[in-house]
Formats: sequence, C-alpha cells, structure tokens
Amino acid sequence: MKSPAIQRVLEAADGLRRSFAPMLASVGLERPRMSELRERLGLDKSVASRMARAIRADDAATALRDLPRAEMLERFIARCEGIGAGAAAVAGAQAAVRAFDDAIKAFPGDRASLASALATGGAPADAGAFSPVASPARLRAARRGAYDALLFAQGISCETTSCITILGPGHTPGMLDQAMVIAATGLRRLRRGNPYAILSLQGHPSSSEGYRRTALSGTPLLDDPAVALMPEFCSPAASQLRLERRGKFHSLVLDATVPPLDEPMDLAYGVVNLNFEVAAATNENRWTMTQYTVSRACRLHVREVLLHRDTFRGSAPEATFSAEAVPADRPELTGPDRSGRGFVEHGVGFVPMGLGFAMRAKEGEDFVVPMGVRAFELLGWNPDDFQRFRMVIEYPLPFVRNEVWLRLPE
Repeated sequence: MKSPAIQRVLEAADGLRRSFAPMLASVGLERPRMSELRERLGLDKSVASRMARAIRADDAATALRDLPRAEMLERFIARCEGIGAGAAAVAGAQAAVRAFDDAIKAFPGDRASLASALATGGAPADAGAFSPVASPARLRAARRGAYDALLFAQGISCETTSCITILGPGHTPGMLDQAMVIAATGLRRLRRGNPYAILSLQGHPSSSEGYRRTALSGTPLLDDPAVALMPEFCSPAASQLRLERRGKFHSLVLDATVPPLDEPMDLAYGVVNLNFEVAAATNENRWTMTQYTVSRACRLHVREVLLHRDTFRGSAPEATFSAEAVPADRPELTGPDRSGRGFVEHGVGFVPMGLGFAMRAKEGEDFVVPMGVRAFELLGWNPDDFQRFRMVIEYPLPFVRNEVWLRLPE
C-alpha cells in the first residue's frame, strides 16, 4: 500500500498526463513522437524525448520518471497554445500542472527521494521490514551521481580500486593470519590540490606484545608503511609519495602536485596481520569481520576474499554496506546486524570463483589476478588450497563501510 503523499503525487501525474490528450489532439499531435514535438513545438532533443515518453507511458508511475519540473511543463503548454491549441484544453492542462506541482511540494522530500520511494514500492516505513531498491540501473545511476560529486569536490579520481583479503593458517597453531592487498590504478589529480594520505597505518604499539604486522614478504612494518609497497605494481609517480608521521599514525602522502596532472599513478601494497583471529569458533567468538572503505571517486571497485578450504570447509563471505557509527552488540558472537540499521543499498554480493586463480571473469575486472598471484608467491601459500570469491561494484559509494563477515568453523 502506497503512502498518502505518494498516492497524491501519482494521481496528480495521471491527471496531468490525461489533461495533455485533448490539448495535443487539438493540434494534431495524438501520442506524439520525439521528432514531432521537436518539429512542431521547437523543443530541444532532451525535453522532447522526456515529454514523448511521459505522454506515451502506460501508467502514472512510469510517466512520473520523465515529467519535467513545472516551469518546463508550463513552457510546453505555451508552445501548444502558440500553434493553436484550444483555450479550454490549455486551461485544463495549466490547472493540472498546478495540481501536480502542489503534490510534489507536499511530498516530504525532493524528486530524487520520490523516485527512490517509488522504486521500493512506496509503502510507509515499517520498522520490522526492509525493502530493497528494486532497480539495479537506478542504483548504478545514483552511485554515478555520488562519483561525479566527489570528483568535482575532491579533484582526485581512480580508474579502479581493489582489496584482496586472504585468510589462512596462522603462525601460531589455532590462529588465522590475514593478508591484505590494496591497490589503486589510474589515480590522478584533476587540479592542484591539498595533501592527501594514500596509505596510513598505525605505528608499532610497543605496549602490545601480541601485535604483529608485516609486509607480504615477512619484513616487519614497524613505523614505515613504505615497506608494504609492491613495486612491480607501482608506477614511477609512486616514488614521489612522502612519509609523514602524525602521532601514532604513519602515512604515505600525495603532496599538492603529486601525481602530476598528466601522469596517472598506480599503487599497490600488501600487509599481513599475524594471528588475526582464532581458527575455530569458541564461546566468545563465532564470527570474524574485515572491512574496507572507498575514500575517493572510483569507477570500479573489486573485492576478493580467499579462504583456506581445509580451515573454512565450505564457508562463504557475506558482504554488508553500512553508514552506521554505533557498532552492534557483541558482533563477534552474533555476526552482521540483521536489523538493517545503517544499511546502504549497493545491489551486489560475492560470486564464487573456484579454487585459486584458474577461473577468470571480465577482462576489466581481472586486473586483480596478477596481484593475488604475487601475494601468494610472497606468502609461500598455494592458491589452489584457497576458495576464491569476488564482488564487483561500479561507482562504489564513497565513505560507506564495506564489511565482509565470515562464520568461524565449529
């Protein structure tokens, strides 16, 4: 059941659509095509296309997607009046535009909010139910809008970003080591800007004897994140990164003119978190989670997870996207928050890719494979002992936390 506000908008849109019929018929434009509207009314291609689709739509909800704002609708009516549309029909269409505009203004949100509400069925909010966004195409268009906004505001973009997580037998019996490879390709500045931290790690906390982090080769990171770089996947511009130490955090920073405007940068680094998690469920731990957040405008993000098959025995990763700042209560026992609190729809999930790296996908996504293969060489593990999963997102929403959850083996 649709909310009263949405129902009013739909009824007004239907009334507007029906009011156009006698007006257009009076000038010989029944169910007009875009070319006819351009020729007879002098409309530009974009407006003519939207109006033709709205007039010929089978229902009000479909028409609503294309109906322009009131000012453009009034101009459309004036053009019809200018070529001889009947006075009564013109007056009826003008009244319908006013009713439509009033209904839009009464809706608690803008046109984008209205489109989202219609996509999910338009039902009133129900605290006990979650309604996913229906259209992947609309989701992609919305994410593209966020990409354009951040690109303009930040002045930095990436062609691709990727995060590979590998969970395998730990250095300590009964524990898991976690290896991560994080990369960006085609990173470029669109204008001279501000310094930007491209890789930040917390420095070695001497107070925590159990804390150990190394590069993929086994070299301790301590306080120098540059040790984690994978030079075979870094472009020459990566040599211009500057080491900055701020409190307990150590970062590799792009200065205002790095990379140069005409030279995109490729960058990859890998780290191993030793004894990251217990290898089997306990009374205190039944789930483990790793997260990654895209922080710059990015066209394509690839997330891969590789699980040691003898350890995880058929387990599969579960992805969530969240903007919630308050963590769930004891997630190590309960796993991902099933209430949907803070959930941000992306419309994607993990796809099984078989053992190791034999299975390939689209060429534009497989740029991660050589980095994964190299990571296993450095780790000394056999990739064929690991089950691989992949998730691909076009125009990932920035600053939304992607959590990957795994149930620990019993």
